[in-house]
Amino acid sequence: MNRGMLYYLMIPLLLLLALLQSTAVARFKLAGVKPDLVLLLIVVGALVYGARSAVLWGFIAGIGLDIFSGGPLGASSLALMASALVAGLGHRPFSRFNILVPLTAVALGTLVYAAVYLTILAVLGVMGASSLQLPLLDAVRDIVLPVTMYNTALMLLLLPWLNRLPESQDL
Repeated sequence: MNRGMLYYLMIPLLLLLALLQSTAVARFKLAGVKPDLVLLLIVVGALVYGARSAVLWGFIAGIGLDIFSGGPLGASSLALMASALVAGLGHRPFSRFNILVPLTAVALGTLVYAAVYLTILAVLGVMGASSLQLPLLDAVRDIVLPVTMYNTALMLLLLPWLNRLPESQDL
């Protein structure tokens, strides 16, 4: 049962990326949009090791993101777990070596992440947390769609590395 080195390094890598996401990634903004590196690694983990492991990693990374960024505790965890489930759908039935599978997985994962996170913010805004109120249509147009394109472009750059990772042997 050779899981590969990435499997055992996922939690430290995700926590490091969560810290970087909250601090240094803002320097990599393009048109005011920064990449979601934690989500990219969760999608890679889901494609290589399946949804079950990726959901656990999404929970841990989401708690790290919320602690480091000051967002509502648990919101990123729920959003990353939902993204891991969606991305994990491509683990067995589709080959991750097909270029469309990772690109679709990261695009859908980003959209699901944004939908869950914005829904949580909207619910908290309705419940009286005025600092969390957000114009949803503007957020989708100005943040969600550009981040989806940015993450998909980064996944395109990660494809050669992703295709070198060994296939998971779990059934």
